[in-house]
Order: sequence, then C-alpha cells, then structure tokens
Amino acid sequence: MKTLITTLNSKFIHTSLSLRLLYVACYHQFDIDFKEYTIKDSLEHIVDDLLSMKLDVLAFSCYIWNIEYIKSLCSMLKQRQPQLCIILGGPEVTYEPAYFLENYAIDYVISGEGEKAFPMLLEAIEKDLDKNISGVSYLGHVTNEVAMVDLSYVESLDSPYHLKQDQANMAKRILYFETSRGCPFQCQYCLSSLEKGLRFFSEDYLKKQLDIICHSGAKTIKLLDRSFNADAKHAIMILDYIFQNYQEGQQFQFEINADVLDQRIIDFIKEKAPKNLLRFEIGIQSTYEPTNRAVKRIQNFERLSDVVQQLMKDGKCDLHLDLIAGLPYEDYNRFAQSFDEVFAFRAKELQLGFLKLLRGTSLRHDAQDYGYVYQAEPPYEMIENHWMKKADIEKIHMAEDMLEKYWNSGRFVRTMNKVMDQQTSPFDFFYQFACFYQDHHYKKIGYQLDELFIYLDQYLSDDYHELLIQDYLSLFKVKPKRWYQPTLSATSRKEVIRTLAEKYQLDQELLFRYAIVEKLQEGYLVVIYKDYQCKMDIYK
Repeated sequence: MKTLITTLNSKFIHTSLSLRLLYVACYHQFDIDFKEYTIKDSLEHIVDDLLSMKLDVLAFSCYIWNIEYIKSLCSMLKQRQPQLCIILGGPEVTYEPAYFLENYAIDYVISGEGEKAFPMLLEAIEKDLDKNISGVSYLGHVTNEVAMVDLSYVESLDSPYHLKQDQANMAKRILYFETSRGCPFQCQYCLSSLEKGLRFFSEDYLKKQLDIICHSGAKTIKLLDRSFNADAKHAIMILDYIFQNYQEGQQFQFEINADVLDQRIIDFIKEKAPKNLLRFEIGIQSTYEPTNRAVKRIQNFERLSDVVQQLMKDGKCDLHLDLIAGLPYEDYNRFAQSFDEVFAFRAKELQLGFLKLLRGTSLRHDAQDYGYVYQAEPPYEMIENHWMKKADIEKIHMAEDMLEKYWNSGRFVRTMNKVMDQQTSPFDFFYQFACFYQDHHYKKIGYQLDELFIYLDQYLSDDYHELLIQDYLSLFKVKPKRWYQPTLSATSRKEVIRTLAEKYQLDQELLFRYAIVEKLQEGYLVVIYKDYQCKMDIYK
C-alpha cells in the first residue's frame, strides 16, 4: 500500500516537522514517503505529480494557510482517482473533524498527535481492520478525542532532524525543532490553550537531537515550543548545549513569554551567549489590561519592559515583537497606544498581526458576545467587533504595510531611527505615511527598491535625504544605480578622490574604479564595492 504524507508550506524555506515525525513513525513498517509543496505551486501540477506516484493513501497536514488549497486538491484528486484514500490531520482539522468529513472529499481525519494514530490507521486500512482508533474520525464515527502521544514513544523513533530527503537543502531551509509540547498559558485566541498540560522531552534525547542539528548544515533552527522559558532549568540546559555546540552561521529562534522570563536565563545569556546566535519572538499582543484579562493573557508590562531592555542592551539577541489588532475591548486609539508603547523598544522587528478566530478556540466560541464579524473561510480574520469597525481595521492595515516596508525590512535603519526620534506617535507616522502613499498612487506591490527610497524621500523633509542615501548605498555588494541626483560633478569627483587619497593615504585607483563618492554635510561619503563587499566611510 503506497502512502505519501504531504503538505503545502507557505514558502520553500519552510519545512514541516509533523511530516517527518509521521514518516519516522511509519517507514519501517509501510511503503511510505513524504513530500512538500508550497501554496504558490500550481494545483494542477501538484495533482499530476501526486497521481504519477500511483498512491493508495495520501495524508495532508492542514493549517489555516493551506486548508483551502487542500480542499481543492482533495476534490481534484478524487475526481481523477476516486479510490484514493485521503487522510487529513493537523491543527486546522483537529477540533471540528465533522465539518471536514462532511464538506471535503476525504476519508479520515486524525485529531491531535499522529505518531501512534497514523500508523494504526494505515494498518487498519491495509488489513481492513476496525478503524475505532483514538483521535480518528470518519463518516459515521466522529470522535471528540484528541490524540496525545507519550513523548517517550517519540524519543524511541529515529531522528526526524536529518533525513536523507532533506540533506541537499539543509542550509537553504528552516529546520523546526521541539523540546516540549503543550503550553502553560490559556490565551483564548490560540489553539495551544486547548492542549492539556506541558510535557518536556528528556535531556538525553534533546542533547542527541541538538548534536544532530548543530552538525546538520542547517543555518536557521526554529523551536516550536509555545513558551520556551516555561521551565528555567530546561531552558538553560538547552541554551548551554547550543552555546557549546553551535556551528558558525547558525541562528536559533525561540518563542518566549518575556514578563515571566527567569532572571537566571537573562543572566546566563548575558554571560555566555555568542552574538547573533539567538532570536527571540515575544508575543506582547496588547498593553491594555482589560484586553489581556478578557483573553486570559495576564502579563506584567513593567517586568516585560525590563526584560526586553535587558535583552536588547548588549545587542546579543535579535528581538521580534508581536501585536494583535482586534482583541476585545481595544478600540482604534487604544491599539495605537499599544503599538507606540511596544514600538518604543525599537526592536528589530515588530509584527502587527490581525486577530484570527480559529476553529476550536474559546474566542471563536464567544464571538457573538464581542460582536465579531470575521471571514467565513480561512484564515478567519476578524473584520470588525464592538470596539473596532471595518474602517478602523483598514487604517491599521495601511499602517502595517508601511511598518513592513520601512521598519521590519531593515533597509532604512539610519533614516527611520532618526525619524522615530522626532515622533510622538510612531503609529500615527506610519498611518499618515500610508495616506500619503495612497494620495500619490505609489506602488504597493511590484515596486523596485529604489522606488521605496524615492517615496520616503518625497514624504520626509530634506533633513533625512543624506541618511537615505547612506541607507540605500549600504544595501548593495556592487555599485547600484542612483535614485537621487549625484552630489558631485564628474570633475569634482575626481578632485575629491585625489584629495582624499592624499590626505588619508587611500588607494586612488581603487576609489576611481570601485567607489561611489558623495558630498554630505559632515564630510565625504565613500562607498567601495569590491569583491562583492561594501565598505562605507565618511571622511572630513
């Protein structure tokens, strides 16, 4: 019985740990493999590819970003190969299996963890046995059970972190790793709040897997733990092993709850962490206490602020902060305040997300009480509620677009930091800039990089023009085309290069061949592009 486990990732760089775990749980017993596609791939090509494999069983891992594509694929596949057995699993289908069995061209849904349920179901299908398996639903037998697997069983399986199918692209893709399952928190908009308890893999197992990962060639390793710092001893053990065994060029990414980050972890990072090895994602979501209480996300913003500042102080960690627009009790102005309070940290990235009413969550169950109107189809994003109307959400979307282009992109570091030094409300700056964009019909998609600089230059005063030039020239490894008028004529450039070469003992030929030279208020900007390197200096 030929079986394939598959999914559609949002990008090629993403990988699915769940596919790999199911594969190692099954491949000694079944004729099985796994393969990943992306949501950008042609559905017709995916169908042709899948049918060419002459499959008997096909299993999809389902999430909000791919479920609509999977629905279409299932219908197309069943039309062309009606006898194909299709199984759905993953968080999107776990809590409402009946809906998917009734509305999708599928045969089974697995709710919860599949390392035991999936091979049991394959055996039952292959041998025509009873399908009454924990977590498995089919028409005529829908269960509310959500399968959970003893982690000692997962530890007994082969490692999913360095399979032969992955080796060619390890350095090009994100490797996802888990050290625990479950979540100690009860955020009402999150599926993790429905899981029972927090379970940790054993220290021996984790160290073996980390050793494999550190020597796998993977550059970006992202932990799936919902709150990495839930147990300080566990977190320090993991960090210590990483610090001792990481390879040059690797970065490990963690999701943490900052207001309960144990000071021992912070001190350990300060003392031992190599620079640029760690990236922390911190979900703040809102700074408004009535909102946090409503969604059972209690946090101490004063302590959170202290932790963020400590982590940022020595520049060892990259920080990615999260906000969610559309939570209960937070109107447009109060959300803008949350944004400004979080933006004040000046973290490398601030992700402004929009509330999604996920299947199974308490907030979706209570949606009417809060006046939520939300998309009927995935990703179930809120449209309005009692506190924010559709127009408010649209304004926040406008500000978010500017935030992504001009802050999170990291392309305007000098300029935007100076701009933000002058703002009383960063949120208002991004919104007003978005209005300027709209009024001038600037491109929001399909733009060239230089156009982004032109747009910002036209919005800002001349005080920022020179910083924009520096930001722009620093982005390239070879000489770029200018979007601005050169500050020196050809003749003046030659004279300046000769003067600088003599005064600062610079290589004159190197400057003539490889440098862009501009006159600034504080001196001469010299940017040398050679051997795919960019070297920038200012000379008085």
